Amino acid sequence: MTHRRVVLVALVLAIVHAPVLAGELNLTCWNILNFPGSTGNSREPHFRTVLAEVQPDILVVQEMIGQNGVNQFLSDVLNTLEPDLWAAAPYHDGPDTDRALFIRDECVTVLDSGWLDTTLRDIDWWDLEVAASGETFRLYSMHLKASQGSENENRRYAECLVLRADMDALAEGEHFIVAGDYNIYYDDEPAWQLLRSAGPGQLFDPIGQEGYWHNNPAYAPIHTQSTRTSQFGGGATGGLDDRFDFVLGGEELLDGAGLEILPEGYFAFGNDGDHFNMAIIDGTNGVVTSEVANALHEASDHLPVVTSLQYTDGVGVPEGAAALVQLQAWPNPFNPVTRLRFSLPHSGEAELAVYDLTGRRLATLFEGAAADGEHELSWSADGYPSGLYLARLSLDGSHLATTRLVLLK
Repeated sequence: MTHRRVVLVALVLAIVHAPVLAGELNLTCWNILNFPGSTGNSREPHFRTVLAEVQPDILVVQEMIGQNGVNQFLSDVLNTLEPDLWAAAPYHDGPDTDRALFIRDECVTVLDSGWLDTTLRDIDWWDLEVAASGETFRLYSMHLKASQGSENENRRYAECLVLRADMDALAEGEHFIVAGDYNIYYDDEPAWQLLRSAGPGQLFDPIGQEGYWHNNPAYAPIHTQSTRTSQFGGGATGGLDDRFDFVLGGEELLDGAGLEILPEGYFAFGNDGDHFNMAIIDGTNGVVTSEVANALHEASDHLPVVTSLQYTDGVGVPEGAAALVQLQAWPNPFNPVTRLRFSLPHSGEAELAVYDLTGRRLATLFEGAAADGEHELSWSADGYPSGLYLARLSLDGSHLATTRLVLLK
């Protein structure tokens, strides 16, 4: 099995175009809580346990301490877990804690790197090329000012002014992603409004879940901090009640063509939606094992944010082809019924089924001959616990699309 993991192979079919082979890269963003600090050695096994499940291809982290920390994480965590497959991107040792990037050599190449000076922590960037397709994008990573209050909100805004100016100056059509610990509590904060305002550097939330995230159970499935309710080894307590960690993209990464962020592949790893204001180890976790939940609890006070990045194999997506294969759920999150709408590019033997995150099939919603065009079905999750589920669509034996379902009771 090649280590350039192709998670999804999709045949996008159009009447007058040949099929286009696509694959996915796993981009994971994780605040690793002042690594290594005084507890780095004891936390390394927990990082390995989590990353063995997440299986990232691109790992961007916050709260890295020094080049020695980068070297230690690379050797003792990543290359101990998967020997000789990982490399560290160029690292900038700025004021306070820093950001770092790790890549699977066979997946992406670093073309250039640098940073933006701010009044607090610098914002790092790397220009990356996808090995399989030659497509390029700029990846920014930042860790904005923490805590509530107008003074801290203004500090976050000042930092984002620097970022927004750089994004606005990028070449037309350039793909860009901003991953990091935003420390933003609500979508009406000045920093968030600046990043979301119209213009060439505008950012978008891939899952469209904007609102009052702080201490709001409506956003429980996407909260990323805190994994803990007791104090040990530094970090925040209070349980999962904030969506501080984001991976946002520019319009070109969400326009349905070429290099794309897949909304259905975006989630807070280990969050089953049922741990609001609780530690990740409290009770039963519906999406990870107790071993993995414990590793998340011990490694950091943040959950990793996993994002699927779809690339084309150098062919390019035919105009309009992306619209031919769609799978959407509404409402989502839902309780207990959601409607699944999908389109087929041609008639054939179609199948739509729902799975849990272990790959176990829970329900077959449709199986049989289907005409081309739009279709709609419902799924009732009565009897299933809150958590994440996957709906998968196939046609004539070929996988077409997957979407993530969030059941919130």
